[in-house]
Amino acid sequence: MNILFYTDISPFPANGGEKIRSYYLIKALARLGHQVIALIQNEENADLANYQIPNVVYYTHPKKHFDLLDRIAGKNYFQRSNKVLQLFNEVCEKYTIDVAVLDYGYIGHYIQYFNSRGIEVVLGTHNAQPMITAQVPASNLFAKLRRFQLLTLEKLHERMYFKKAAALLVVSEDDRKYHEKFIPKERVFFVPNFLDEKEYALTGQKQPKVLVMTANFGQYMNFQGLKWFIEKVWDDELANRYDIWLVGRRSKEALKQITGAESFKNITALGKVDDVKWYISVANGVIIPLLHGSGTRLKCLEAMALRTPIMATSKGVEGVASKNFIIADTPEEFKKVILSFNGDAAIGEALRADFMREYSADVNTQRLQQVLNYTLYGQGGTKVKVKSEMVNS
Repeated sequence: MNILFYTDISPFPANGGEKIRSYYLIKALARLGHQVIALIQNEENADLANYQIPNVVYYTHPKKHFDLLDRIAGKNYFQRSNKVLQLFNEVCEKYTIDVAVLDYGYIGHYIQYFNSRGIEVVLGTHNAQPMITAQVPASNLFAKLRRFQLLTLEKLHERMYFKKAAALLVVSEDDRKYHEKFIPKERVFFVPNFLDEKEYALTGQKQPKVLVMTANFGQYMNFQGLKWFIEKVWDDELANRYDIWLVGRRSKEALKQITGAESFKNITALGKVDDVKWYISVANGVIIPLLHGSGTRLKCLEAMALRTPIMATSKGVEGVASKNFIIADTPEEFKKVILSFNGDAAIGEALRADFMREYSADVNTQRLQQVLNYTLYGQGGTKVKVKSEMVNS
């Protein structure tokens, strides 16, 4: 089967949640034995020769830029890129496309291109975006009006375009419930965020004094979570016991914005790194102090896969199937669990087992095949039609 995979994301290097999701979707589809023609962005000018995957061919497309007035008018939710359409034409002329997988963001306006050519579409979501937008703090009338406008545009896009897809991927049960309000239930498929367990076999030497938080700190939910943690939880007593590493995009800027300094009470921001796995693997524990968000947290899944215990708010592990998290929802509780934390290896092993049951590539590759079968053959397709052998990754 030939699958055209399109995303507005630059998956490489896979050093952020949305990048990791797109990367493993591409890899899983190829692992099933399908030919994947992946149309991606490459904003970081990564050498794609270093990211070759069997059965995958890459095409790149430039980011479509919208000026401030365009964004205020909401054109970015509805206007298609001529360069992307030209690339679709090029690929469809060279390959006989069986299914198109459109991944992430508000790209539903491209579905009609494929439907008009008799090509079924799987639309991938990374979260229920309006649920996140509704949580964005708005401290003045202008901010509240802008939030209302964004919510209106997001919901309008969803209701205009999402129903045109043959199948919709969601990453959590809460997201499923949200989308089933306007999409037929049988077309909404739960495929959570997942990772290739073979790439998470690190066994770094644990650093007893190190806790780590990994995130794109430019996203408001991560910034606000860090701000709450620093201002409400972290103090001299905790700083005397642990060091905190902040790993990820805009971590240095976030720490300086919150504290006025590039380091603060044994909290060090390391900035963007190509791969966060080593940092998680050597940390004694991971903290996820989120107050906002939706979907499933890839930062949580990475810690589970690497056997690193997790201390988090309920929101920080929302939608993730495990009873082995250390939960604290108030500043007092969070401080208490850190002070009593001993880096129990048994917790890490239990988290790894939970990860393997629900969030491994083996499990979710088969879920994706079921989605493809349904997309091509309807409700009975999961039992009878497409049969493809997994190839070694």
